[in-house]
Amino acid sequence: MMMQGKKVIITGAASGIGLAAVRKFAGAGARVFGLDRKPDIASIGDDILNVTGICCDLTDISQIKTTLDGFLDDGNVDVLVNNAGINPSPSSLTDTSEALWQRLLDTNLTAIYRLTKAVMMHMQCGSIINISSILALSGANRNAAYATTKGAIISLTRAMARDHGPAIRVNCVCPGAVETEMFEEYLSRCEDPVRERKRICETLPLQRLGKPEDIAEAVFFLTSGSASWITGQVLVVDGGDSA
Repeated sequence: MMMQGKKVIITGAASGIGLAAVRKFAGAGARVFGLDRKPDIASIGDDILNVTGICCDLTDISQIKTTLDGFLDDGNVDVLVNNAGINPSPSSLTDTSEALWQRLLDTNLTAIYRLTKAVMMHMQCGSIINISSILALSGANRNAAYATTKGAIISLTRAMARDHGPAIRVNCVCPGAVETEMFEEYLSRCEDPVRERKRICETLPLQRLGKPEDIAEAVFFLTSGSASWITGQVLVVDGGDSA
């Protein structure tokens, strides 16, 4: 298997894109560590071979250090997928409280800085994938803070690719409308969720919402040998929404 013997860390692993990525890498033979602040992450290994689920709040540097000390004493990390992110209360800039602004920066952006800096001490070579969003490229109504954090992730990706090559490749994936908990939360705020889902599908050239597995496949490709000459790039996976 392509990832046999590789050590992979994936954040936001309890559901959606993160869980799909866990399944993809584990299925390819990797030893996967799935991090999430949801307590039920601990049971993820019950259903997936070679997977360990660890509850960790990535906004807490002490928890990050304790978590990594628990499993990084036996070899190199080969892949890090920074997927965890939140968007609890989409709003315009003027409607975004300073507390919410700071919370999104801390969770969506600074957490990547904290975890990646700690993991790279154990990464002599390998691949890092940061998950951004098409909202970082196109913007959207009432998403000022979220889009800002996702745009910064793209800039961080490009900076890291230059700083840490050739040993470490760093790329970014920008998902579009994917059927995740976050997307379902968005629909729940709509006046007519069924009509909104239909509207979004009809605007996409591929006429369907993305699946978490669609994003996991893109992430896996960028970490594989097939992408060995790709770094500092942004791969948009959105069913043609940005075409």
